[in-house]
Amino acid sequence: MLTKLANVDIKLLRVFATIAEAGGFATAQAQLNLSGSRISTLVADLEARLGMRLCQRGRVGFRLTDQGREIYDASLKLFAALEQFRARAGALSGQLVGDLQLGVVDNTLTNPACRLAQAIGRFKARGADVHVTLQIWAPTELERAVLDGRLAAGIGAFHHHVAGLVYEPLFSEEQTLYCSREHPFFARADASISRQEIAAAEFAERGYMGGVKARRPGADFRATATAYHMEAIATLVLSGRYIGYLPTQYARPWVERGLMRSLLPAELAYESLFEVITRKGAERTLALQAFLDDLRTAHGRPPALRREAGAAPRERRRRRAGSGSGAASRASAASSRRSAAS
Repeated sequence: MLTKLANVDIKLLRVFATIAEAGGFATAQAQLNLSGSRISTLVADLEARLGMRLCQRGRVGFRLTDQGREIYDASLKLFAALEQFRARAGALSGQLVGDLQLGVVDNTLTNPACRLAQAIGRFKARGADVHVTLQIWAPTELERAVLDGRLAAGIGAFHHHVAGLVYEPLFSEEQTLYCSREHPFFARADASISRQEIAAAEFAERGYMGGVKARRPGADFRATATAYHMEAIATLVLSGRYIGYLPTQYARPWVERGLMRSLLPAELAYESLFEVITRKGAERTLALQAFLDDLRTAHGRPPALRREAGAAPRERRRRRAGSGSGAASRASAASSRRSAAS
């Protein structure tokens, strides 16, 4: 039975927490940069020090015991308390120190409205002695991680607002419906494609958006494939078997190469609101507060612009003049863009 907490115990608990979050020893090896046998030894040492079995492993697979889940939850609280102490001690000396755990959804880098990179640059320019960790997760994963304290803040388009989080608007992103060159819709003008045909076509669904009608302006899709990242959606669309929504700027390279085209953009394109989330009521470290200030400044948002969970996210259909109507109109649009750029 563990009666005193030493540095070695904290290190073992961090290893165990990584394994629990990874869902097993094999997945955790790359994150920990340790061999499977070494990880097994460390977990066995922790179990011996605690006097309890933390997880089932072996041929039957990996599973936390009831005691293991309790220890994992307690470990997260311990890590948060240690980080809070470090941050407070730094604040007393006027320094930004500690760790800053951030998360963001995938492929925001292609959106010029996303100024996360600039915000991080401003933050580091403060001379902060802060170790920044940036994770890329799906929106629901970001919400869970911020709620349980694994992340200090997350950035994404959150379609199911949950209690316990504060949502602050940052920027928007246009979402457009696409098919690939191999799809039967590709060679047809938008005017010849009915909404019934769109609704009947095989659709690549984003797994974290189940039940959200805002992403389907005017159409109910027949979801026959599910993906959780934009690259996966793009892969399914490029197969020629599915239609799917992608951020307009993310899909642009394939459109310009003639590998994809938009479908009924004047009717079916819409905008997603991207927000930064933090845990409601949680004491913010000096580093987190400084980063949020830099994030707002980078996006031109005042500090007071924030919203509690409860109100539905602003998802507006974006109607544009004209729509894609076959290869000729797409070539004309591309030519106009090049002329404007020059």
